[in-house]
Amino acid sequence: MQRLSFLPLLGILIVAACTQSLSTDSEITVLQGATLFDGTGNSISNSVIILQDGKISAIGGAEIEIPENANLVDVSGKFITPGLVDAHVHFSQTGFFDGRPDALDIRDTLRFDSLQARLKRNPFPYLESYLRSGVTAVYDVGGYDWTIDLSKSAESNLNAPHVAAAGPLLTPFNQERLDIFNVPPDRQMLALTSPEFGREYVQKSTAMGSTGIKIWSLNLKDSIFMQSLRAVAEEVKTQRNQLIVHATNLDEAKESIRLGAKVLVHSVDDQVLDEEFIQMAKESGVILCPTLVVVPGYSIAFKSLQAEFPLNDPNLVVDSETRNMLEVSQSFFKYYKGSEKFEDMVKKTEEADEKLKSIMYANLMLLYKAGVSIALSTDAGNPGTLHGLSIYDELEAMQKAGIPAKDLIQMATQNGAKAMRRSDDFGTLEVGKMADLIILDKDPSVDASNFRSITHVMRGGLLRPVNVPFEQ
Repeated sequence: MQRLSFLPLLGILIVAACTQSLSTDSEITVLQGATLFDGTGNSISNSVIILQDGKISAIGGAEIEIPENANLVDVSGKFITPGLVDAHVHFSQTGFFDGRPDALDIRDTLRFDSLQARLKRNPFPYLESYLRSGVTAVYDVGGYDWTIDLSKSAESNLNAPHVAAAGPLLTPFNQERLDIFNVPPDRQMLALTSPEFGREYVQKSTAMGSTGIKIWSLNLKDSIFMQSLRAVAEEVKTQRNQLIVHATNLDEAKESIRLGAKVLVHSVDDQVLDEEFIQMAKESGVILCPTLVVVPGYSIAFKSLQAEFPLNDPNLVVDSETRNMLEVSQSFFKYYKGSEKFEDMVKKTEEADEKLKSIMYANLMLLYKAGVSIALSTDAGNPGTLHGLSIYDELEAMQKAGIPAKDLIQMATQNGAKAMRRSDDFGTLEVGKMADLIILDKDPSVDASNFRSITHVMRGGLLRPVNVPFEQ
């Protein structure tokens, strides 16, 4: 049996990364000795997991026979989980105000069209940030058409997580109001103005390869919009796509489920959930994406206009463009209108955040106790919510709400894969599934913050340390 130490093996595997393929040969790798959490709620002490051709060929304990020609990696004392899944991100946003001009308009300094051109041309820094944070799959639930193309190119790129994308969002707002988010002729926000337009859009988006039709807010009092939305929902079923809805108040969330939504993004934050909604959610099988950190993220971003942006990034996974932006965040304070009232605004915003948080945390626990499916999701890209790193903040917020760390593992892996409609491929560590996993120094079932102890990530059988930048 060939026994290799951890670091030499990593060197061999890093060389393999340059091929950009899911499988370079039939080399067998065995990770032995870790406590393994498979993403279904089960765990294995002193585990053995055999990986070949980018997939899992065997998994278990001492009963697993190790092939003679395997590269054996001793991970005793470590912890393994499936790769994390972030079920709500936006690649057209940066984590700061340049990607969200409706929050603070800094387009006089940083042109929005130039930014979007750069992101379309080179989204890979964000992809690396995710992968080196342990996130092996992401769901972009609203952006330009190019995000759908990204989902295709990322699939065979071991320097990227798996990507699913919904493409442009449909909304009840008029197009003129939405154009601040758009770079004509490309649009990521579209006014839903008629049933005919809605049906045509669903057909086009599905044909392009979208894995969801996203509705950004509802207007229950707008009869034309609601008639159009019902047409969209019907066409989504016909096209075998899925409906994703941004609904933050209870009435809208209920209507979304009635329309057949499969994924609800964000938490209901206007009131505590009632029994009717909870039963509807359970019976429908809808997946809830709470995104607890995105609202306070705006407060973090605004405060950084007069103070240092808090960045807990020991492995330096945040890309250089974002890092440089955050380092000079105070230089953009001049764009804040009404600067003499800035401190008062921050105080009121934080007070509002606390009120919303109390409702969101209470609702999350109601859903959890009722057994409703919940998927880890950050809404990364919005100001103050960074690509990759924010996954840890969201996990810790969910734990703070009251969900035990051991139950968060399934929400962070299997449930996100289900939201992406990829649960047959990844999200759990099972024979035949893709070899996507992470290695941790500390036990994530004891404390969600232990996900920050990640040392290595494996994507498609390629194992690498997270503190070393990828070679493009």
